[in-house]
Amino acid sequence: MIKLLLYSAIVISCFLISLEELSRERRKIQIAKELEGVIFHMQALLKYGSYDVYQLCDKCFSEVSSFNADCFKAISGNFSESFLDACECSLENADKGTRTSFMKIADFLGMYESETQIAGLESVLGEIKSERIAMESELAGKRKLYLCLGVFSGIVICLILM
Repeated sequence: MIKLLLYSAIVISCFLISLEELSRERRKIQIAKELEGVIFHMQALLKYGSYDVYQLCDKCFSEVSSFNADCFKAISGNFSESFLDACECSLENADKGTRTSFMKIADFLGMYESETQIAGLESVLGEIKSERIAMESELAGKRKLYLCLGVFSGIVICLILM
């Protein structure tokens, strides 16, 4: 009876590990969606408001919930370096491609006229959006695979222990 409970616990643990991996992938997609919203907000503020880059970051990252954006709100000094540091600090759970695309903002934000900044933000937004769409379609295909592999690996471990 105890062996049956042990084997059940192994299978359930492996299944939960696969669920956690799916959760990480969903988190990456959620972070990408929030970054899209931040960029859209930045574009609107650049078009219709007069904010410096520090105010822009403080305002745009105030409603972010899928990651800790405190580093972006505390940017000071050299904007480019501080922005890159904030990306490294806050976006550690984001997809690597999404993080790399978002970091490109440090190259132009606050350095050129607003039309050039808006065009740069539009380019970054397109990159992040295409990466998010690819992640979503990939996740839809991998969902069953992750869950089945989790259960299957638990069963294989149980067979090895027998």
